[in-house]
Amino acid sequence: MLSILIPVYNYGVQLLVENLLIQLESIDCRWEILLSDDASNEEWIKQNSKFVSKLNNSQIKLFQQEINVGNAANRNFLIAQASYDWLLFLDVDVIPVTFNFLSIYKKKMQSISQEIIAGNILYDNKNPLPHLLRWKYGKAREQILFKGGNKNIILNIRGANFAIKKELAVKKNFPILKEKYGFIDTRFFLQFTKSQIYFINNSVYHLGIEENKVFLEKTKKAIVNALFLLNQNEKLSKQIMLISIYKKIRIFKRILAKIYLRCHFSFEKNIMSKKPSILIFQAYKILYISYLDTFKNT
Repeated sequence: MLSILIPVYNYGVQLLVENLLIQLESIDCRWEILLSDDASNEEWIKQNSKFVSKLNNSQIKLFQQEINVGNAANRNFLIAQASYDWLLFLDVDVIPVTFNFLSIYKKKMQSISQEIIAGNILYDNKNPLPHLLRWKYGKAREQILFKGGNKNIILNIRGANFAIKKELAVKKNFPILKEKYGFIDTRFFLQFTKSQIYFINNSVYHLGIEENKVFLEKTKKAIVNALFLLNQNEKLSKQIMLISIYKKIRIFKRILAKIYLRCHFSFEKNIMSKKPSILIFQAYKILYISYLDTFKNT
């Protein structure tokens, strides 16, 4: 009945898998856990392979990608490998908040008519300094409780914690964008309507918080995707906040690009500091997309 799909990249699988195995003991259904490693560093490949081999459980499989295909393609690969009618996607760097996490999902799968169940993400109160930007951004932008009156609720769904009927997932794969990181979840979920999705506050903690420098570089790659989407799909420009804002001021892109060239070091100094400003971070993204649009876009 349940295929748990976990894309893996440079992170240990043991904590999440052991948690799931404990929860699966109290659930009466057929299940499998499928993991797909997207060409991680050798040390992670060895560590995760050793752990899965020790489990010696035919219901748990670890696939190894020969080259890095990106999160979207890796998820699509897992969809193709899944055996059961419901697919539960969990990122490898999350952990369920409660020990009835899977039980809650199972009950909803048996009782609802919708084909997608969207869970939510929480961040704990720890904020180690090398990771402060990612932690603050996650708390501000990703940690939410689903409420029925939220008009833009689809934009709050994350691929790190959701379930989908396999039949639908096969028809609506994750989109392959210009960069392997950024707006993939948004582009995927905007294929569906609100009526197709059951929103549930069944939470996971996000544990794998990148250091500030890594998160900034991933953000810049995501902005490449944002510009690509703006140029390819008019509909998205009204739904993704960064694209929507930039579209309104695109006429000033050359001015904004020059501001980026003159001031980006000052912005990055704040972003990397002990007290990063989310407002400055948001302004930085607008300036960077202007710079790309002016000097780098082809």
